[in-house]
Amino acid sequence: MVTSLQTTPADPVAINNTRTNLNASAKNLLDEKTNSPAYQAVLLALNAAAGLWQVMSYAISGCGPGNNKDKNGGVQTFDNTPSNQWGDTTITCNNKTYEPGQFSIISTADYATINKAYQIIQKAFGSSGKEIPVLSNTNTELKFTINESGNNGNKEVDTKNNAQILLEQASTIITTLNSACPWINNGGAGPASSGSLWEGINKGNGSACGIFKNEISAIQSMIANAQEAVAQAKIITENTQSGTIDKDNKPFNPFKDASFAQGMLANATLFF
Repeated sequence: MVTSLQTTPADPVAINNTRTNLNASAKNLLDEKTNSPAYQAVLLALNAAAGLWQVMSYAISGCGPGNNKDKNGGVQTFDNTPSNQWGDTTITCNNKTYEPGQFSIISTADYATINKAYQIIQKAFGSSGKEIPVLSNTNTELKFTINESGNNGNKEVDTKNNAQILLEQASTIITTLNSACPWINNGGAGPASSGSLWEGINKGNGSACGIFKNEISAIQSMIANAQEAVAQAKIITENTQSGTIDKDNKPFNPFKDASFAQGMLANATLFF
């Protein structure tokens, strides 16, 4: 056995087999879906961001330009939005009573920003929910029309269906929601009363960024982790044969990196 181990490093067949296995593992990172932890990290982050908007849009207290209909995005109607609490998937941002801002309504402009990012993610998933390409495919085009009426009319979207661009959309959703921080229906600080929309949930300060503070933070981490996983998977694939390692003189491998896996799992438990 000792002799075998000693001679293996000099055995061309063993070396070639090892290289083949390394190449196959690296290839899985970019060219597989189910077997790529980086790809799965992307899906997790995208689903979490889109899912949080679905929940928030169900309960935000309204949207609009405020008392000047020509500011803050004006008055617009959006189609194919997440279902609100009345079951509608079309929303008109026309509230002119309250000024948009934190602890108030969300502005039409912010709603439009979130809606565009959300529609891109939904379109990327496709009707089957499985149409986001493998990570090595970065050039698939994504062209569609966002149905809006009002100040700007319909919007033509021309982008790419790839992980990094989609993660940017997820980040846009979360960043905009967190900064806009609109008021939530049945909001109010502290625990919700029995029968409330938020029964069993401590509502913090009653705003979107108060009620969902932990979820927002977790999704931000998930997006950052997914972006890092995609970038590192690309590096691993490009440098498999040369044996190049990262700036810390330590190879990153999302198949075996315990801290990466534990971080993604900890964040995911908030949603699943």
